[in-house]
Amino acid sequence: MNNLKQKDFLWLAPIVVLLIGLLPMPYGFYTLSRIIICFCSVIFILNLKNENNILILWIFIFAAILYNPIIPIHLYDKSLWIFINIPTMLLFYLNRNKL
Repeated sequence: MNNLKQKDFLWLAPIVVLLIGLLPMPYGFYTLSRIIICFCSVIFILNLKNENNILILWIFIFAAILYNPIIPIHLYDKSLWIFINIPTMLLFYLNRNKL
């Protein structure tokens, strides 16, 4: 953990934000989390575009759309967001070596 590189923050930041988002937070935090997750998803998309794993690329595209801060998708149910946030954390963690 002592040898964190700059690129490690691109997969760690969304995980930390999503973990904090499991707690009751003000709406402004969720807007900030959308910005972070969408930005990191786009970075992953740019890095994955030359790989052969199209499924992971499309999952990150879906994540970028779902978490986009410009035209937010409101699900109106915290438990549904938790159900989506946990696989999103796994997505970033399992693909951390693709940066």
